[in-house]
Amino acid sequence: MPKKTFLLNLSRKFLPKHTIILKSCVLLAVFFMLAGCSGHKDLTQEMFLMGTTVRISIVSDSKKAQEAMDQAFALFKKYDDMLSFYNEDSELNCINKHATKAPQQVSDDMLEIINKSIYYSKITGGTFDVTATSLQTKGGYGSIMLDAQKKTVYFKNPKLKIDLGGIAVGFCVDKVVEYFNEHKINNFLIDAGGDVFARGRNKQGLLWRIGVRDPLKDDKLIEKFVLQDEAATTSGNYIKNHIIDTKLHTPAASDILSVTVIAKKCIDADALATAFFVMGRNKTKRFLEKQPDIKAIFAVNKNNKSELVRIGDFKK
Repeated sequence: MPKKTFLLNLSRKFLPKHTIILKSCVLLAVFFMLAGCSGHKDLTQEMFLMGTTVRISIVSDSKKAQEAMDQAFALFKKYDDMLSFYNEDSELNCINKHATKAPQQVSDDMLEIINKSIYYSKITGGTFDVTATSLQTKGGYGSIMLDAQKKTVYFKNPKLKIDLGGIAVGFCVDKVVEYFNEHKINNFLIDAGGDVFARGRNKQGLLWRIGVRDPLKDDKLIEKFVLQDEAATTSGNYIKNHIIDTKLHTPAASDILSVTVIAKKCIDADALATAFFVMGRNKTKRFLEKQPDIKAIFAVNKNNKSELVRIGDFKK
């Protein structure tokens, strides 16, 4: 279920101060470091990786900030090379070519992300499906045989392939967060094409603020909220039908314009944003009754206007 990002221009005059516009799939994630007088130094860099623009901001007076920034982008490059569905030399492509013939040895990272993919496929009843790229086959994620002890993966279905595009970026963001934790980088924001994680405060000393753009009006924000040690991802289907209902094998169709998921881990927000879009509001509500740390914001089409439906604990 690869996500597509459509780059749309938005004039700064529409941007409230300290607001990040969250845009994944058809929503573009951007943020601006506005001039401030707090005295804190900020380092902001961006690079095109994993099919999108990755932008990282670190607020720190430490001389090690640049080293941390370099390592963060090195991690993105590592996972870009490893998890690409389209790169012929990627570890994922090697698995897709040979795992139907015999068990294939995999790296620790690959073992982890495939295991997580199977987990999300199971808990969402297949609305998130790591095998969605091979919908013409039968068996789906149930045909993936993962051996954690031997670190191997095998596909029982000879036509099966897996596509990690639905969670690869979220997985990578979380790995960078882990690295920052280990090196005591406490104030930062990672924005990987709309998969966003924020910790601490920006250069003005304020908590990172997120804005979700109106799916029907590019110059309007329909929601604003603060991210504090949390991730957020938005999925939408209103420009191109790229989100697939894995049960019907057709593009997901409903009055839902977009779904924004807020979670502790970016990989959770990444996978569940796509799943919730297909599941709809009622099933998502029942799902989140057992997941109190996760919240969802649905933008639905009500008489050609975007209307918000919030699910989860927004009291904080």
